[in-house]
Amino acid sequence: MPLDHFKLTKIQYKSLLLIALLQGFALLLLHQALKFKWIIAESPAVLFACYCVAIIFPTLSIYGVTQQTTRKYYWFISLFTLFCAALGAYTGSQITSLSSDSLGIYSFTYGLVMTVVVFKVLLFSQALINDTKKYSIDYRLLIQRACHLFITLLFAALFTLVMWLILVLWAELFAAINITVFQHLFYEPWFFYPMLTLSHTLGVLKVRDNASVVNTVNRLIQVLSLALLPLLVMLSSLFLIALLFQGLQPIWDNGGSALIFTLLIAILLTLNTALQSSEGQLLKHHWTRIALTLGVIFLPVYVAISGYGLYQRIEQYGLSVDRLWAIFIWTFVAAYFICYSAAIIKFKVKWYAYLGNINTKLGLILVAALLATQSPLLDFRKLSVSSQLAHIDSGHIDINDVDLDYLAFALGRPGNEALKQLQQEYGNTHPALNTRIDAVLKRVTNSYGNPNIEQLDVTTLLQSNAYLSIEQLPLPLLSRIQNYAKHTNTHLFNSKKLDIVAVDIHGDTQKEYILIAHFEYYFEYVLFYQLDGNWLEKSMDITHSRNPFIEKHVIDALIEQQYTTQAPNFKDIIVNGETMQVR
Repeated sequence: MPLDHFKLTKIQYKSLLLIALLQGFALLLLHQALKFKWIIAESPAVLFACYCVAIIFPTLSIYGVTQQTTRKYYWFISLFTLFCAALGAYTGSQITSLSSDSLGIYSFTYGLVMTVVVFKVLLFSQALINDTKKYSIDYRLLIQRACHLFITLLFAALFTLVMWLILVLWAELFAAINITVFQHLFYEPWFFYPMLTLSHTLGVLKVRDNASVVNTVNRLIQVLSLALLPLLVMLSSLFLIALLFQGLQPIWDNGGSALIFTLLIAILLTLNTALQSSEGQLLKHHWTRIALTLGVIFLPVYVAISGYGLYQRIEQYGLSVDRLWAIFIWTFVAAYFICYSAAIIKFKVKWYAYLGNINTKLGLILVAALLATQSPLLDFRKLSVSSQLAHIDSGHIDINDVDLDYLAFALGRPGNEALKQLQQEYGNTHPALNTRIDAVLKRVTNSYGNPNIEQLDVTTLLQSNAYLSIEQLPLPLLSRIQNYAKHTNTHLFNSKKLDIVAVDIHGDTQKEYILIAHFEYYFEYVLFYQLDGNWLEKSMDITHSRNPFIEKHVIDALIEQQYTTQAPNFKDIIVNGETMQVR
């Protein structure tokens, strides 16, 4: 690859630094909009679109502009940025809550997807060649640019980190002699954002100025990858042999399908890094080619095993956004290895010479599929909602076990519409569910503060059992539970259900009551007792185990009144009216 490809003119160099500075100011304005709740921050759709423009166009400019860049490239990245902003607006429009949790979930997923898409598009644009008036993608150039991009990103990030650490050291050194002006200055957003974008861009430009060093590092990574590849292939082969004797059941019992998935991705990345040359010049030994070929051709077996494990989870619990992403990744990993196996069958040991054609086509399909996931065409949130509702209707999921927080905050607008649908269908027959949905929806609509729960009645969540009905509870106790839920522990409104158990701790026939709140992965216990005619409460805990499965058996036994009491091993010590307790 000619080394002057990465060179920039002085005007381009200064222009990219200016773009980085403007990017820093744009990110600063968006930060201030969120902090001070400007009008733009009230609309997640506008917010996502603005972040796309502020990040994507400068990124494609800083990493993609060269001396050979024509006007067409600037038009292309401008139109692509607007397209991504439109997708960002759609993603933002699906957010119904402006809480930090909801924004965090959506922005992380969208940001990760668009990062992959932007850099894939950048690589394809750099590898595009015009051969006899016909555009095509040069795979050898594509894979080389991909490795160069990875190295540039790595060193630019390292340079930015070191720059920031030097500034932190600067601030702390001066603070040690009581000069704190730099401590305040360096942590201010108006300083931090421009410094971050400028230092990152400067790191990218310095790495691009030393293309020969990048080529050397790339060559080293390629050699090391080739050294690791036989080890990974041997691991996969030995594990496949071990499966013949151990069977698949231990994998399902120990969650091993995720590890198999990790192994497949590691082999895929290492294989393509090692075999950057389409002629396979690094595979000099004939036995090496044969061993590698035999190892790769059996990898679809692993794909089938991990796919079956994923299918079992979906069959049991239905689709979720995370499982849909697992299906998405599994589909492409399967496509790569199935195509590799087909190439081996067709071309025998020379199959690696055709990796370029496979990787290029699947790479383009991957970009299109990733863009579709951020559009109405393949919206994972809507698919998840449809699956969850279908499992509820079929009885696979009990209506009382529905994760309302997941529907409300992780699935956005489709999830909120599903909550309202559940309220209409089950609200009359399940008053506790109706109360829980009301509480969740109030948290969604009041995203910047605590939900208005004055109209909610936590006692409707209480479950009667064979040993105690709600009608038997004293009215002052119910009032105390309601007051506790509203002013001390509002999280009770988000519980899946509330059990209440009558106990006699002191053996004096005066009943105490244990309130048990069921959450998705844990339980909470509160003891209500009488003192001088007033109801009070104290938190309780299980001392030896926090395993939800064990706790469930404990709760069932407690409801059935299968318990004993035990006096404390140590008495309290009273000193000047203060109590000392041994815990």
